[in-house]
Amino acid sequence: MSKKLLEKIFSVKNDKDRKHKVVNMLGTKIKFKKLNIKEKIDYFKIMNDKSLYVGIPDDITLQLCFNDNCNCNCKFCAADIVKDYNQRSIMPDKWLYEDFLPLYPKTNHIVPTYGEITVCKEGYDYLSFINKNYPQINISIETNGISFTNKWIDLATENLMRVHFSINAINEEYFKKTVWEQDGIYPKIINNLDNYIKKLDEKGLGAFRPCVSMVLNNTNYETMLDFIKMSLNKQLQIIVLFFDTGLCLTEENKKKINDCFITLLELERILKDKVYLNFRLFVPINNVKELEEIANRASIEDLKQKYSDILKITENFKTLKDLFYERTEIRNKFEKKPYTYYEELTGVCYHQVIGDKYSICSNANNHIRLYPNGNYSVCPWRTYDNNIKEFQKNNKIDWISFFNSYYYRKLRKNFKKFCYEGCMINCPAAEKISEKNFNKKYSI
Repeated sequence: MSKKLLEKIFSVKNDKDRKHKVVNMLGTKIKFKKLNIKEKIDYFKIMNDKSLYVGIPDDITLQLCFNDNCNCNCKFCAADIVKDYNQRSIMPDKWLYEDFLPLYPKTNHIVPTYGEITVCKEGYDYLSFINKNYPQINISIETNGISFTNKWIDLATENLMRVHFSINAINEEYFKKTVWEQDGIYPKIINNLDNYIKKLDEKGLGAFRPCVSMVLNNTNYETMLDFIKMSLNKQLQIIVLFFDTGLCLTEENKKKINDCFITLLELERILKDKVYLNFRLFVPINNVKELEEIANRASIEDLKQKYSDILKITENFKTLKDLFYERTEIRNKFEKKPYTYYEELTGVCYHQVIGDKYSICSNANNHIRLYPNGNYSVCPWRTYDNNIKEFQKNNKIDWISFFNSYYYRKLRKNFKKFCYEGCMINCPAAEKISEKNFNKKYSI
């Protein structure tokens, strides 16, 4: 066998700046930083550990940063959103309609994210393509609701989409204070939300009502309870509250956030079987235990009296478990891929499997968070140090090499040992949460 042919099969060379090694395996080039002896041994062990091999895994989630443009100017948005439509980045057609084809039969969830998917014609065309050709795949979208018009309502209803409306306000006055000072936007959002709920009810799919969210800061904290009541009156049982603590750094504002947090903890005690209140912290706070102790002081009877109006709204609600079973039964009739209870409540960006009485993050098994430039991660809260283009072979992506790369294997090994090095410190998975009480934690 000639030397050139051997090099095509396998070779290791320095790159131009001699800071990295470039490994060529059957035409696939992977770039590594130069390793010391200990790192080389670790690399060898992990790459030869058969228990870490998954091939092309089942139950894949494709979390695609589909586009980076948006039709709303949220004051609190930290994303690098493009305002000029012509300057936007968008997921390449070749990936969507060619390279991803081997993945779709093994895919459970597709999650277009980052920009506003409903203003993206390519996004609508792509999700329609998935709905038509791979109807078993679940689709989960987040929208500001402005452009969630009839064509999106029809597609979401037909596909049984998991839809998240980012509303952030109880009326137009507060919408302008917190989100965007533009006339007529808030009524349009609520109208689209109501039309979607009406369509679901007409089709006998009321169980698939969307979840809603609100960013809490010093412009709207006093309306939190009213927002929850407004959502419950629409029979929405999954409500996400984002604590924008970055805007509340003064002592006065910290007290406001603490009061809101205590209120949610109290509500959770009396509503936890019927309403999922998901608290999301933009910035970690160090007094959660203290706030929990305060919220636990009141008796259940006192809390029932304090929040009697909310209990009145929810008295005929199904339990969250029953809601999950109803959705599952309907999905089965439509031959959809399954959701776990954890995914049903929290969304499909985090996945867990149960092991040794505790849940373990399973994102490293089958989750891809991908940007249009090719940068990827197993989770939206980890760094993007890798690029999918490194796995291109003969103008196609080598998915077996991708899912069984050192990056994925190393994380699989670590997560099995509850080692979440490099993960966000408040991630639920890092706390080894039991299946029973996972929703008692607060993530960033």
